[in-house]
Amino acid sequence: MRRPLALAALALLGGCTVGRDYTAPDLGAPPAWRATASAAVPQGPWWRAFDDPVLDRLEAEALAGNIDVEQALARVVQARAALRGSDAALRPLSEVTGTLVRRRQSENEGLGRLSTVVPDFPRTVDRGQLGLGSSWDLDFAGAARRRREAARAEAAGAEASVEVARLTISAEVADAYVAYRGAWARLSLLEQSEALLIDQRGIMAARVRLGEAPGRSLAESDASVAAASATSAPLRGEVAAQHNRLAVLLGRTPSEVLVLLEPGGDVPNAPDPAAGLPADVLRTRPDVVVAESRVAAASARTGAALAEYYPSVSLSGLVGLDSNRLGSFVSEGSSVLQGGAGLRWRLFDFGRIDADVRAARGREREVLAAYRQAVLTAAEDVETSFERLSAARARTLRLSARRASVQAVLNTARRAFAAGEISRDALLDSTRALVEADEGLAAARQDAARAIVACHRALGSPVDPPTLTVTASTPARSIPVQP
Repeated sequence: MRRPLALAALALLGGCTVGRDYTAPDLGAPPAWRATASAAVPQGPWWRAFDDPVLDRLEAEALAGNIDVEQALARVVQARAALRGSDAALRPLSEVTGTLVRRRQSENEGLGRLSTVVPDFPRTVDRGQLGLGSSWDLDFAGAARRRREAARAEAAGAEASVEVARLTISAEVADAYVAYRGAWARLSLLEQSEALLIDQRGIMAARVRLGEAPGRSLAESDASVAAASATSAPLRGEVAAQHNRLAVLLGRTPSEVLVLLEPGGDVPNAPDPAAGLPADVLRTRPDVVVAESRVAAASARTGAALAEYYPSVSLSGLVGLDSNRLGSFVSEGSSVLQGGAGLRWRLFDFGRIDADVRAARGREREVLAAYRQAVLTAAEDVETSFERLSAARARTLRLSARRASVQAVLNTARRAFAAGEISRDALLDSTRALVEADEGLAAARQDAARAIVACHRALGSPVDPPTLTVTASTPARSIPVQP
């Protein structure tokens, strides 16, 4: 008992704020990335690097109409309202109250019974009251201040959650768009390959009729045509699936036709993203910012729980008018003036306070572990995405070299065919080999473009407005939110 009494006395004398002030946890970031070099990160929307007007329009529409972003913005409205409420708790509360009543009392109740025995006793009673009252919790132990810190951190976390949603949606749109274009490019090449196989099948049918080839050769040609047709069917489904995915990301129904997505078109390409210093990337990645805001809020909630060990002192006052005669309501005789002080101390409830403090510290430990996990996951995302981009770039280079070799073979075959040295069937073989090389290269370019998108997502690349670092002391920044 002595320890709480001593602490309470110190709190009352010094007006302290109990609990430790928040300090950002150690990131534990490596000095450099293993899979890529650190460089200055460009500003502005990251997808502009693809230099694709259609993608720019899709991104703008998605960020304006996506339902996930709308939900995140709604949570910002709620968090800001809670922050305003916590700010108001630190200021004196004032309110005006007033009543004006005329009542005819029952003869069978209360003072009304006197009217039956006392001549001229009034049964009709007037009552007028008007007052301005104020109260103020002095918050010596700092409970309200800690709750305001928690609300500020939660509001900052809600705003960072908007950035998480915007980055996620922008990356999903870009990935779906790249996949859509890649599927169309590969489908077009497969259709060309199928047309070449059909031509070769016609040549083989003529050779079989002339007895220059066995009948099984025609069956093999039929099998090749059927295989090409079967391969193109999944790509048609992929085109439809990515179209539907984009429609939903834009806040539309999947059945709605997106006029922007005309058939055909090349797979967009962009330079490799610039990875900033690991500490800078991890500190500003939106999901890490959200995780840190939860740590800051939990730390402040622990301080608020500790403040319950100390007494709470409040001041109150009232000035107004009170009268049973309306005729003299506004007069010096009806004036009321009141002042007072209140004390609240959970002196015999320390067991429950202990439980609340332990629960708050457990929550703080939980969110701190979640923060560390978010940092590790973010670092893993960066390293893995750049490793995959490096592999996709290497594969693209190898397939580009292969295509150049196949193109040289086709050029030789064309000259030989013009000189009558090879048949048209042999020329079609070389042509089909080039189409197949083009299809493999298109798939590799699609993989590289999707890897670039994944790198930007892992880096938390800026989506206008830019990402912020959020701490418990950071004031709420301006994000356009519909009320």
